[in-house]
Amino acid sequence: MECIFNELSARPVSTAAEAWNVMEHFVRAVGAVQQLGLRQVRIPEEVGNNLFSLSLAPDYAVGAWLNDERVNRDLKDRFRLIVANPPLLTVEEVDALTLFGQSLFCLTEPAGTPEAKGFGAAYLADRLLLSLYTDTQWDTHQLSGWHWYLDADGQAQTVQVQVRHFATYVHVEQHKPWVQQRQVEQLQRSSDVWEKRTSFFPNLILCGDVKGQLKRVGESGYLNQIIDRLRTLNEFAAQWQSGNFDLNRLKETTNLNVSPESDSTMRLHGGQRRFKLPDGRRELFELHIKIGDLRFHFYPDEQEKKVYVGYIGPHLRTATG
Repeated sequence: MECIFNELSARPVSTAAEAWNVMEHFVRAVGAVQQLGLRQVRIPEEVGNNLFSLSLAPDYAVGAWLNDERVNRDLKDRFRLIVANPPLLTVEEVDALTLFGQSLFCLTEPAGTPEAKGFGAAYLADRLLLSLYTDTQWDTHQLSGWHWYLDADGQAQTVQVQVRHFATYVHVEQHKPWVQQRQVEQLQRSSDVWEKRTSFFPNLILCGDVKGQLKRVGESGYLNQIIDRLRTLNEFAAQWQSGNFDLNRLKETTNLNVSPESDSTMRLHGGQRRFKLPDGRRELFELHIKIGDLRFHFYPDEQEKKVYVGYIGPHLRTATG
């Protein structure tokens, strides 16, 4: 599973001493949810590629905090591990979640500002929302806001909604039963996906170590997205009756973020993308679909007109890292 960062909480406090308190709460809170199995923090894209340049107080950014000799070294090391390479919550993902702009979230009165993108993503994806404890507003395990959307008839609707939220390790304790229940449900669903793969995805062949990988994915927040992408690929594969596999058409007619690997990556790390087919042969699964920090690699067999999925998991090594 994962949690989503509340970009509205990324506001400077008055002094460096207050910033120390904010960062200690952040590290301890994330450490608490990591112990429950939530390994990733998704950051809305507008916050930046990471949190290092975020202003904590006047003339005191996260980078300055990391170089501050007055700050406990262990605390700084734990922070670096948390946010080293967080997958961004991209504009495209937010648009997809919110039905391409037909949905808006705010924490103030209806149609107020600013827009609460992290809050909205957490609500729609049923994730925990994480805030920096920069204001007493964030001292709660349930955060309320407003959801504006268009209904099936195109009529504007506004409802008040809540998300599960934390800014301190105390808040995390409130969510422990829910997190544990979600993990059990996700693991059961991942097992169901494997056991019913031929009925769920009749035009795909899951091979390699996908059975074990699905179990591991079941412990994260990606399972629903994986199922959605597999269904889309399955529908496209059903139409492949003749000719070569048409990657351009796949990209033009679906919402899949799919691409081949670069030549340099294949030269250096091509072996990591070679997986076993059910008949024992090994093939290069160069084509891959991206979902946040997750990848799944597939191989279209031009002779048999079959699509094999050989890997679902964290992105493999590339020429750039």
